[in-house]
Amino acid sequence: MIKPKKTKYRLGTLFGFIALVLISFSPATDPLDRIISSFEKYLAESPQEKVYIHIDRDDYAAGETIWLKAYLTAGPYHEASLLSNTIYVELINSSGEVIQQHQLFSPEGFAAGQVELDESLPSGNYLVRSYTNWMRNADAAYFFHKQIKIWNTQDPINNVLSDEAIALQFFPEGGNLVNGIMSKVGFKAIGKDGLGKLVKGKVLEDEQEVATFESNKLGMGVFALMPKEGKKYTALLENSDEIVPLPKALDSGIILSVTNSPTTADILVKVQASENSNLQTVYLLAQTRGIVCASSQADLSKNVSFIRIPKKEFPSGIAQITVLDETGNPLAERLVFIDHQDQMTITASMNKSIYRPREQVQVDIEVKDKEGKPMEANLSMTIFDGGQVAVDVNKETIQSNLLLSSELKGHIESPGYYFNPSNQNREKDLDILMLTQGWRKFTIKQALSENALDPIYRVERGLSIRGVLTDSKNNQPLEEGTVSYLSLFPIAESKTATSNSTGEFEIHDLIFFDSTKVILQGNSRNRKSATIFIDRSYHSPSLAYHIPSTPIRPGDLEQSFITKATERTAIEKAFDFDNSELALEGVEVKGKRIDAPSPISSTYGAGTVQMQVAGNIGLENQQHPLDLVKGRVSGVQITGTGPSSKILIQGVGSINSSMEPLILLNDFPIKLESLQTLPVHEIQNYTVWKGPDTAIFGARGANGVIGFYTKKEIGGAIAASEKDERPPVIGYQIAKEFYSPKYPLQELNQAKPDRRATLLWAPNIQSDSLGKASVSFFNSDAENVIYGEIEGISSGGKPGILRFSYTIEK
Repeated sequence: MIKPKKTKYRLGTLFGFIALVLISFSPATDPLDRIISSFEKYLAESPQEKVYIHIDRDDYAAGETIWLKAYLTAGPYHEASLLSNTIYVELINSSGEVIQQHQLFSPEGFAAGQVELDESLPSGNYLVRSYTNWMRNADAAYFFHKQIKIWNTQDPINNVLSDEAIALQFFPEGGNLVNGIMSKVGFKAIGKDGLGKLVKGKVLEDEQEVATFESNKLGMGVFALMPKEGKKYTALLENSDEIVPLPKALDSGIILSVTNSPTTADILVKVQASENSNLQTVYLLAQTRGIVCASSQADLSKNVSFIRIPKKEFPSGIAQITVLDETGNPLAERLVFIDHQDQMTITASMNKSIYRPREQVQVDIEVKDKEGKPMEANLSMTIFDGGQVAVDVNKETIQSNLLLSSELKGHIESPGYYFNPSNQNREKDLDILMLTQGWRKFTIKQALSENALDPIYRVERGLSIRGVLTDSKNNQPLEEGTVSYLSLFPIAESKTATSNSTGEFEIHDLIFFDSTKVILQGNSRNRKSATIFIDRSYHSPSLAYHIPSTPIRPGDLEQSFITKATERTAIEKAFDFDNSELALEGVEVKGKRIDAPSPISSTYGAGTVQMQVAGNIGLENQQHPLDLVKGRVSGVQITGTGPSSKILIQGVGSINSSMEPLILLNDFPIKLESLQTLPVHEIQNYTVWKGPDTAIFGARGANGVIGFYTKKEIGGAIAASEKDERPPVIGYQIAKEFYSPKYPLQELNQAKPDRRATLLWAPNIQSDSLGKASVSFFNSDAENVIYGEIEGISSGGKPGILRFSYTIEK
């Protein structure tokens, strides 16, 4: 066991002459060993995922489209997640109602998509929320949340001012006030709109003023207080008669105080115990995103200890410093932010700063690391009209989200403020934020909990289909029935599931898209006709975010946006010739219906041999579907009868130990024994594939293929858009391409005015090995300053952002 070094000092301070112990960081010893090993196990078996959504702007008109890019990371170093393939994106109104939900396919941690806004949406505050099923094992407060405004140009403009009632909260450093010990107390003042309010006030000890406080512009601040036993402490805001009580001080306990100066290489931690405390030894644990970066033992025999921790031990982001007793019970906790300024750097260059309307613009992008070396990165870029859309330099970015917002509960106002170098007080204000903003994503209790490694929600490698299999005649559940799934896009895939005693079944990890036709086939074990009922319900997670429901008023720029949105709608209607209609008088058409024979197979082609069954009495009277093939198709040898039949198709070579061919029912793979339940008189025709024709099936057709096709859809088969106006299941969203005109190449509609608010949305930019990428587009008719924003993440998990601008003039 390595013992920490101890050096004694004598200091004259506010607390008198107290012997202090300065302890440097050292390797952990028991009981820290147990705690650290639990953290390591928790991190390995319960990796944390995060979602960040980059959208093209923050203001939209009803009827427009929100263009978005999802970045999904996993683990403490924010590498692209290879866990979940499914990202949920929701649009939620101010009443907390999910009005749209989409599923994005993210096999490599990235996905593009869109939310098309209904024209009837009322003006108001809305929320874009995103998460994975795996993320539901943690608090929903750690989902991605992005508040936006949607304006309906038909709504009247609201000019009513909202109530400015203020809620005042206090947060003692470390968690508690202790009588007789000087402490820092953070505070936060929040209005009804959820935003911080600038306030001043005083702290009263009984009726006597003992401290004053004043917030920054984000409604936060800090003051010092040494509570005394038997005294009552309250706060009074300036110009208010409301008395707000401060947290009650403990008679015995410890205080954790942290100094994190941006000019020093170390974090200085002070642990002080009250005179009547029985604690002789405490333990310190410092971690970032679950990585234990420092740990130490502190001697409190003299009531005070100092611990110095080098910042180089931490990655950039929030560090959680916790004081524990020897049983691992947390006694105090403090957050600090470590900023090594080691994020990736993005630069964008153009050949000029002033362009003409509708002129082509090329943006050359370069990505480098802290040392100036090129980086491969996945990026997204939006270009928008500064005459319609406000530029918020302090809004959420991928950098502020991954390093800050995703680690804290509750709404963080202007998170980009803390990463904007032009804000001189950002480091001081960031430390105040660490004092006041909620509890942490990783906690000691969570890591040590026996249930921490028993997640409720599974990692989704694909989509799931759930439902009930019932008897078609009496609707009673069918136990041990089989439900088979087939999809041919983007890859041919089939799976089966068995129903339980109540007829319920689940098929997991399916990959299909909204436009894909999926087929479900139900069969019972006793040849009963089966019907599938799909469970379309989805229990959305509870909302852990306050959306202001107060009416919104447009500012000057937002009013300009609304005006331009109205113009865009009028322009689209005036120039949309494709929607023109011409009414004709009624026309009577007479004819005779001709029943064409059913196609043999519309999916896999004609095959090698086709045989019509319907109408052929000699075939329709057979007992088993294989009797239709036996002795009638050259090269196909069938021995035995019924479910014990053996099939050998000559001319194909097996790639595995099995020689059984692939059996299809209506182009859907089924087991050989399932043919026993198929009445021969229901068969329209069959097809046999052998030789080169089997190539379309890939490895599945290595032993040949026999496909049977019924006269009509038999009980239990469900195909999208055939039995129900709604698809039985909703697939992954297909990302649409953002429309950007190419004026030099287009001669049509040159007279159509171009009032685009978003000039370009490019969600899939990939820098090469030299860190370079290039994007080109055409300007609109706007004569304004045009802004560009690039966000992204490197292959090693380093986020980066860039804002730039240029001007359009005639």
